[in-house]
Amino acid sequence: MNGRAHPIQRSDIHLSIDASDMSLESTPIVEPCQQTKAKKRRYYRGWLVCLAGFILDVPFMGMVMSFGELLSPLLDTFGGGTALISWVGSIGFGMAYVANPISANLYHRFGCRRVSLCGVLLGAASLIICSYVKSFGLMFLTYSLMFGFATNLTYNPPLILTGAWFPTHHHVLATCTLVAGIPFGSLVMNPVCQALLERVGLEKTFLCLSGLVLIIGIPCSLAFAQPPDEFEMSHEPEESIEENGVPKTPSAIPNSESGSEWLKDMINKERNDYPVCCVGCQYELWSDSIFLLYLLGQFVKGLGYVFPFIHLVTFMKTIGIPARLGSIVMTIKGASDMIGRLLAGILGERLPFQIIHMYVICTGIMAVTTYLVTFASNFTHMVFYAIFIGFFNGVFNSLLFPTTTQLFRKDLARQAWAFCQVPPGIAIIIGPGVAGFIYDATKSYIVDFYVNTGIFQLAMLIFASIPAIRLGRWMWENKNQPEETKRRPTVIEMTRLFVEYHGKRKQQQKGYSSFE
Repeated sequence: MNGRAHPIQRSDIHLSIDASDMSLESTPIVEPCQQTKAKKRRYYRGWLVCLAGFILDVPFMGMVMSFGELLSPLLDTFGGGTALISWVGSIGFGMAYVANPISANLYHRFGCRRVSLCGVLLGAASLIICSYVKSFGLMFLTYSLMFGFATNLTYNPPLILTGAWFPTHHHVLATCTLVAGIPFGSLVMNPVCQALLERVGLEKTFLCLSGLVLIIGIPCSLAFAQPPDEFEMSHEPEESIEENGVPKTPSAIPNSESGSEWLKDMINKERNDYPVCCVGCQYELWSDSIFLLYLLGQFVKGLGYVFPFIHLVTFMKTIGIPARLGSIVMTIKGASDMIGRLLAGILGERLPFQIIHMYVICTGIMAVTTYLVTFASNFTHMVFYAIFIGFFNGVFNSLLFPTTTQLFRKDLARQAWAFCQVPPGIAIIIGPGVAGFIYDATKSYIVDFYVNTGIFQLAMLIFASIPAIRLGRWMWENKNQPEETKRRPTVIEMTRLFVEYHGKRKQQQKGYSSFE
């Protein structure tokens, strides 16, 4: 009897389904193995993009960090003073960061592959022109501006793209791995430039480096591809058109176990235009004291890092360390920088606190290390200095991208990242000149390190004020507020809900098409 009643009961249930439930019944079932294969393909493609960005940093960022190898040949070719020629390298290195707002807008307009490929071609062309330059003034145009801008085009867009491929899981690890290519490039390009200069001279060195840029840069640029789910749904207009009683696209955010109401409200706000200033800057971001302090802290820390290195090799000579051992110290510093970036990527997502606190820790340790180097008297002391200053500088710099995405909402994080590296780029440009001025006034390298210690301490206080302000705002805003409105989302949290929301909408759309 139960066997006869069962089909009748199922038939009744089937006939009672209305049009609003058809989307659920018609949603196609995706095999778990197919989902697993798709996730693996996305996972491997994301790491391919990260690896391509890592390799692309080697000839570009590695070269601007190895400008010291070109200093003596440029002096022999053009004459002039060391300070004047040093500005060529400083401006080129600074342009690799100062041009961030331009390259970020180009990335969002044209995509990473086109922008990076243009950077490779521009970099190769600038190096070819450098080999024919006979006037020192033209080096500011060909190397400082052209190659510096090309370096930014090959550094910033791949980093943004890597963050898009890893919006939540492995976000810190992937971005830190990519920027580890910067110190690795310095370790590689220093001996390469030195060997080329000894064998073929300055002019042919530029030609060889341009060929190296093309050989490495073009395949890496072609490997870049936008992720399939890079916020596609965040810019689509809502639709309420119905066909046969079935809406083509849902107008409301579906329920999510991992998303709360305040996060869904923020996603709906993403479809609205945000207020901007006359130059296109978002007023809410630039009027935020946290963002302004963040920029100031980046500038102060950048100034502190480049401050002593203009005189570091010379300082080691004054305490009896020969140039050969001084080069080893600089190599150790570069290796420690790379290790710090990789380790930050591994442990960054497991921190029991927000990443901004690592900035306080890093700048504090760098301040202590810089002060202790004033007591250094032998090679061993300088090795310890290189290890600590290189390691914690690597940790600091590698966490810049995830720290920015964690501090600011998604609608503000894009512009925050575009501008947050401009202050360090300015510090790179003016830092050596300020250090040289202090040395000329005092005739003491120790004074440089004392001033540098104070700069790191100031940076530590600035970064420490950011979580304090956030805590104060949280306590003030949450006073007498309902539970679901007690926090504001970060880009990582919003991305997690976007991915889930996008997946549900794709399934529903497939269901509608199969039903029709």
